[in-house]
Amino acid sequence: MMTGGNEAVPGGQDWVRESGRGPGRPPRDLSQGDEDPLYVRIANDIEKQIRQGKLVPGDRIGSETELAKRYNVSMTTSRKAHEALRTRELAHTVPGAGTFVGPEDTTPAPAVMPAYLVIADELATRIRAGDIPAGRQIPSRRLLARRFETSLVTAGEATAVLREKGWVYTVADTGSFVTPAERWPSEQEWQKTIARHRGRREER
Repeated sequence: MMTGGNEAVPGGQDWVRESGRGPGRPPRDLSQGDEDPLYVRIANDIEKQIRQGKLVPGDRIGSETELAKRYNVSMTTSRKAHEALRTRELAHTVPGAGTFVGPEDTTPAPAVMPAYLVIADELATRIRAGDIPAGRQIPSRRLLARRFETSLVTAGEATAVLREKGWVYTVADTGSFVTPAERWPSEQEWQKTIARHRGRREER
């Protein structure tokens, strides 16, 4: 059972480190050969990826935390890089979902999901893989909100979806725990659930 500040997914995976481009990717070095401020160089690098088609309208750009890790810079620098991209109308931010390529009226890419579905799908994947076995407590709303950089309400929505489909059960004032495997939805049923919930959010 996970408690206090030592809460973690079994196996020791760092969800923040695993997000975006994934673990093991060396930081991009922009420290040499340019007199522009570092945040401008980061924005320029991302703009180059957009011009080259490596990032297309609607694609998610890394969060401030992800950019800080990817480029080995401070959060302040990555925040300014985001602001520069928005100023250039190369990116826009959707509260609770992330920062995406294109101006505010850009249609999100099909793969883009609301933050609560991203969290729910990540947890479901970990549960099915055995990283969080039956009977084990899943991370609390507080920990989920911190790791996915979202609100407690959004983290609660993710847990509610998992509970609705039988992945977890909740004990009042204690937490939510993984159910036995026979109660889990099939992969096909789970994907239909994601599509249905995503459709509800798009209708709002």
